[in-house]
This record gives sequence, C-alpha cells and structure tokens, in this order.
Amino acid sequence: MTTQKPGLQIVPALTEEQDKKVADLLQAVSPVLQTSPALKVWCTNTTLVRHLHARDWSVAQAEKQLRGTLEWRKTYRPDAITWQEIEPEAVTGKQFRLGVRDKQGRAVLVMRPRNENSKVADRQLKYLVYSLEAACRAADEAGVGKMTWLIDFEGYSYRNAPPISMAMKTLNILQNHYPERLGLAVCYHPPRLFQLTWKATKPFIDPVTHKKIVFVDVGNTTAMPEHFHMESLEQCMGGSLTSEQVFSLDRYRAEMMSEDAQQQRLHAAVI
Repeated sequence: MTTQKPGLQIVPALTEEQDKKVADLLQAVSPVLQTSPALKVWCTNTTLVRHLHARDWSVAQAEKQLRGTLEWRKTYRPDAITWQEIEPEAVTGKQFRLGVRDKQGRAVLVMRPRNENSKVADRQLKYLVYSLEAACRAADEAGVGKMTWLIDFEGYSYRNAPPISMAMKTLNILQNHYPERLGLAVCYHPPRLFQLTWKATKPFIDPVTHKKIVFVDVGNTTAMPEHFHMESLEQCMGGSLTSEQVFSLDRYRAEMMSEDAQQQRLHAAVI
C-alpha cells in the first residue's frame, strides 16, 4: 500500500465524470488483471488515473495504452527482476536511484554514461526497467508519483555513448509503459557528441515529455540548485560529494535486495 505524506498527493481530487472514467477503465481491463496477481498489485487506482491523464481522459485511448502495458508487464515481468540478475550492470554506478529526492519530492534516477561497463543490450535494458521500477516505488512512497532523471554527461564519449537503438528503446519504454511518471529530465553538460542522439530521438518524443527536458551547462549556477539539494550531488555537478560518497555498491545492493524481498512478499500475499 502506498504511503502518502501530509500535503503531498499522487492524484488530485477527481470530478464525478473523471471518477466514472476511472471505473469504466478498470471494468474494461479487469479480465486481464484477473490473470496475474502481479498485475492486480500494480494496477492501482492511481495507475488508471495516470493512463487516463496521459490520453487526455479518453477511456478508449487509455484502455488501448493500458492493455499494451499490461501485456508487456505480463511477458517482460518488470516486477520480477531481481538484483542478482542485473548486478553486473550496476557495479560501476552508471545508473542508480539517488538516496535523496529533489526539491519537488520526486525520486531521482541518476545516469552516468561514462561508467558504462557492458555491451549486453538485453541486460542493459533490464537494468533500466529495474531502475524505473525502483524509482516509481520511491515516487509513490513520497506521495508525488513522479521521478526526475539526472543525466550527468561528464566524460561522455564515443566509447560509452549508447547506440541510437538503445536510446529509442528507452524512449519507447518510458513513454508507452510509464506514462505520467517523468516529472523532469536534467541533461547536465551535454557535449556536442550527444547532439547525434538528440536529433535522432527528438522527433519521437511526446510534446509533453519534451517540455520536461532541461539542458544545463556547467556555467549555469542557478539551474541545479533550483531543482536539487546540492549537498547530495557529486562535485562534478556543483555538489559537495565525491563519486564514492554518492554511490556505494555495497549500500545500494543491500537496499535493492531488501526492496526485492519486500516486493516478493507483497505479490505472494495476493496469490
């Protein structure tokens, strides 16, 4: 069950018409939910609202998107991914959930391409999904339901730049299966090399998502403090922590494995 903090709401009060649309959407997908305990746990009232909001409250369009996501979750099983499966991708700290939320209370997912350590595309994608699930849990616990992506381009090069195909897969997963989850994406100090990826993916980015993407240059001393608690960020982004202080593999492993066990207990309880 999601715990909400006072003053923070994942979903604002709905109108009577919106409440009916939520009920209609639930009724439409209910047969699918009955086929999987994991889907029943995941498809909360808040989930229904997010899909409706993403489709301008069209029940038909929201149903189409949600059915696609339910089928994806049933086959890909993002809820069943464990730390043991993805640890080889995580050891360098190239991607992790920051221990501190941003100033809007959103969970922060940090990405550091310079620490790329793998060429196993399927496992890379699985680690991305694992990280998204972890960020979503933290976002819901905070009561805001959204996450912030903080992409640190320090040290970005041809050697560690992801292929365009991976960028497109990432965009597809985020937009189609995690609607209304991204609150902000900060691209810190993106080099010219990144323009190749940006030009290739930009036409496929939803206009609403596009507005949430912010590019921050090193010389911009106001943008980062506007969004983040600087004492929790790495020195290369204007913070006060070393790389080792920001990410500890042992600490992160213990945290994620604890959450994995909690998720397993949650799903076992509804079988």
